[in-house]
Amino acid sequence: MQLEINQIGKHYNQQWLFRNISFELKTGESIAILGKNGSGKSTLLQIIYGLIQAAEGDVLLNKNLIEFPHQIFNYTSPLMVLPLEFNIQEIHAHQINVGKMKMDIAEFMDHAQFTTDKANQPILYFSSGMQQRLKTALCLAGNGHIKLLDEPLSNMDKDGEKWYLNCLDKINSNHIIILASNDEVEYQGIKNQINL
Repeated sequence: MQLEINQIGKHYNQQWLFRNISFELKTGESIAILGKNGSGKSTLLQIIYGLIQAAEGDVLLNKNLIEFPHQIFNYTSPLMVLPLEFNIQEIHAHQINVGKMKMDIAEFMDHAQFTTDKANQPILYFSSGMQQRLKTALCLAGNGHIKLLDEPLSNMDKDGEKWYLNCLDKINSNHIIILASNDEVEYQGIKNQINL
């Protein structure tokens, strides 16, 4: 699989946030998008995912425009809001029902490193770090071939960092990974980098 980001640009009120962003990635490759706050890192990920539209340029998969991005990508961001009244089991069941995941609940709980007593606890009672680990775990465990990670370690502790890096190491050779970050821990080991 080959993903091509071709001359992407985005502006607001006639002022360009970024322009002429281009790169190509194949299965097993990853890239870190770096830059100061407000440089457009999250915006670029949202364009790739299809949440917002670029002012110019194209996102191509195997040289074609992507028609159904949500079948190809898994995406996570600190700005994503989980349904706080749901528990992990209900969120997992929804992911299975919409075809976003194949792991059974026991595998997912083990993957996300949550104890079984957390399966039926509403997300409302999770700490911000636990909620972020759940969001990141959903992205990394999903069926999508391309993983889009926007600041995946937000609010996570050192144990969360170790868990995340171990997960990335396991999936790296079978996926395309695009990471937006200012945290060196998040992108350690990713050699391909662009600065916005």
